[in-house]
Amino acid sequence: MSESQSVRSMIFEELVTATKILLHEGVMDVFGHISARDPENPDGFFLPQKLAPALVTVDDIQRLTLDGETTDNRPSYLERYIHSEIYKARPDVQCVLHTHSPAVLPYCFVDTPLRPVTHMGAFMGETVPVYEIRDKHGDATDLFGGSTDVCADIATSLGDSTVVLMARHGVVNVGNSVREVVFRAYYLEQEAKALTAGLQVGKVNYLTPGEVKTAGKLVGAQIDRGWNHWSQRLREAGLL
Repeated sequence: MSESQSVRSMIFEELVTATKILLHEGVMDVFGHISARDPENPDGFFLPQKLAPALVTVDDIQRLTLDGETTDNRPSYLERYIHSEIYKARPDVQCVLHTHSPAVLPYCFVDTPLRPVTHMGAFMGETVPVYEIRDKHGDATDLFGGSTDVCADIATSLGDSTVVLMARHGVVNVGNSVREVVFRAYYLEQEAKALTAGLQVGKVNYLTPGEVKTAGKLVGAQIDRGWNHWSQRLREAGLL
């Protein structure tokens, strides 16, 4: 196997493992998907074909352009433009994940912003931006990310953040690697749970800007520990 084939094989394996982890840990549902930028040609990215995530294997990975198109004749996710437009707008992003993360979902339709409350959520920044489709497209849309113009606006709302919420729809996480995005998605779910519980108990004391910056660096260095732990849980469950 050539070095190029080896790199691609590793990315495909990570995408499959990431999908299994996110399903097993309750972050991804049947409509989620995760992609990785092509490290050898950053004008493209890898995303599984349109398929139930539990069925995804390395043979299901498609290569798409930054216009969201592919020469693979198998069906592609309608929301592939979420991935393509973010890769186009953010050259630094190497992985994109779209989910309907259960504990996060309420913050897609309430006026309380999703903000970090513990050190594990510092990567979120001071507050999580929300893309509101009604601003340009009115109140009779399907709330979907199935067109380039909507998804370009999602990328704009994301800005230089690590996560953006789609109003009344779901969540988009980004990062520098598949492992980092899985780590962030898991702890975004945990932060949302903690914040919801905290709001019911009393006044919430959110992270300060300084804590966001400093704790984010510390926790961000621990992504392999999370990946190794969740991978082992898959092995013990007979899923890897």
